[in-house]
Amino acid sequence: MDDNSAALMALLRKQTSTAEADKNKEEKDKSCGMYRREYFSEDYTQHGISDMCREMEYDDSAPVEEVVCRVDEVPEGGMHEVELRGRKIVIVRDKGKFSAVNGLCAHYNWPLINGFYSNGKIRCQLHGACFNTGTGDIEDYPTFDGLHPFNVRKIGENLVISTTEKRLGSDRHTKPNWIRRITTEKPIIIVGGAQSIAENLRVEGSRTPIIMMTKESITPYDRVLLSKRLDNPAVALRTEEFYTENHIVVRLNSEVTSIDPPYHTLTLADGSLHEYSKVVIAVGGAVRKLRNEGADLKGIHTLRNHADPAGIMAEAKGEDVVCIGASFIGTEAACALVGEAKSVTVICTTAEPVPALGEAIGRSLRLYFEGKCIKIITNARVSKLTGADGRVQEVHLVDGTVLPARCVVAGIGVDPDTAWMAECGIELDKRGFVKVDDAFLTNRADVYAIGDCVSAPLPFFGQESINIQHFQTAQKHGQMAARSMLNKPIVDHNVPFFWAMYFWIISIRFAGVSEGHDSTVLRGDTDSFVFVQYYFR
Repeated sequence: MDDNSAALMALLRKQTSTAEADKNKEEKDKSCGMYRREYFSEDYTQHGISDMCREMEYDDSAPVEEVVCRVDEVPEGGMHEVELRGRKIVIVRDKGKFSAVNGLCAHYNWPLINGFYSNGKIRCQLHGACFNTGTGDIEDYPTFDGLHPFNVRKIGENLVISTTEKRLGSDRHTKPNWIRRITTEKPIIIVGGAQSIAENLRVEGSRTPIIMMTKESITPYDRVLLSKRLDNPAVALRTEEFYTENHIVVRLNSEVTSIDPPYHTLTLADGSLHEYSKVVIAVGGAVRKLRNEGADLKGIHTLRNHADPAGIMAEAKGEDVVCIGASFIGTEAACALVGEAKSVTVICTTAEPVPALGEAIGRSLRLYFEGKCIKIITNARVSKLTGADGRVQEVHLVDGTVLPARCVVAGIGVDPDTAWMAECGIELDKRGFVKVDDAFLTNRADVYAIGDCVSAPLPFFGQESINIQHFQTAQKHGQMAARSMLNKPIVDHNVPFFWAMYFWIISIRFAGVSEGHDSTVLRGDTDSFVFVQYYFR
């Protein structure tokens, strides 16, 4: 017997409950499944009893019950990290009450002990994912999974965690699907790879058939990583088994070309006609392509879809690379190519790169990039591209500068992929984004829209309608739209959040809305990247 087990046994012997009371409690708890409710957190028992009972019913793994730390090691109002059989767990103490969840963020496995705790929620320091410490449920994105909650008991001067081997088997909790049969009604069709709304429809109890139609050749993946990890394949968000278990049909290589709202039908590029009960437009954006002379030469790439990074990396190795565009995609791609390419140059049309963040931050980023052997040319524009044998060899700037380039990456933005929708009677704003109300409904009945392609209200920031192209916001849209489609109330306290990552060392994180700001206040030092900048309006 190890020291923890011996200590636990000694403490348990001191408890005053009688054997008969324990027996009665065990029999009562068996009505909820194989193991006692104490293997789940108190909050989970109170607020998630139905799911808890179901999970317990299918959990036939061995119980685990061990002393993990002393009571005084967990500060009031704070967190303490422990390990239980090799699994990191964070314990929270709030007004004398203890709770515990997995210790790694379910998004990118960042240690939650480095995050922030407040009012029953832990927010990850890295990308802002937020979790309920009582239930482990998602409070804010980006993440598709929650955390396992664990019951914590105070026994003497020690804290004991009770759980099962199955729950200790992973650092994240994917909500199980309890829907065994779906209805025979017309399906909800999702136009695009909107994983969030498909999952949330099932989580919220929808039994309607769900069909996701995407023109991609693979199931939904983490698009955010494409510009940060050019040498790795796309990371699928879910397995094939997940879609089967959740009764979600994913139709690949299926491009929707028109929607007929009065007849509740849509048409694919292959001419096939499909009926729907409700349709969700989640087409994202169409990457902008260069229009300069020579833009049709081989070796010129965009970075938007899962196959793009491999194509760039194959042609960039050992060659001169020019990245046209100095916003997030262009600068992240440039960083990812350092060490692979012979040289990396970034063409910036503004005074400093990443203009959305302001010149002070852009200057610091430029100096940092230059220290990593990336050449940044500011206030520059491309006039043409030239080559030989049909392949790019040079990039010509307006000022006459000629840059060698055997590989070009164009990161000049995206446009809403919505041009075909105007003919379907779906209202677009002047920039081409789909206009939706606070329920994510378009001007046509049973036609919803979410994500990068929409302009939607953001009441928490006083915005009547705004387009925000962040992964976190698209996920939040999916959650809110799913509730809207099922006639459930929506609470919209969405705080937009995005991040950029350079060399997996420097992370720039932005929360809120800066549109329309007229002043900024900077605290800290941008050159050391230890700073906060506030935007005021």
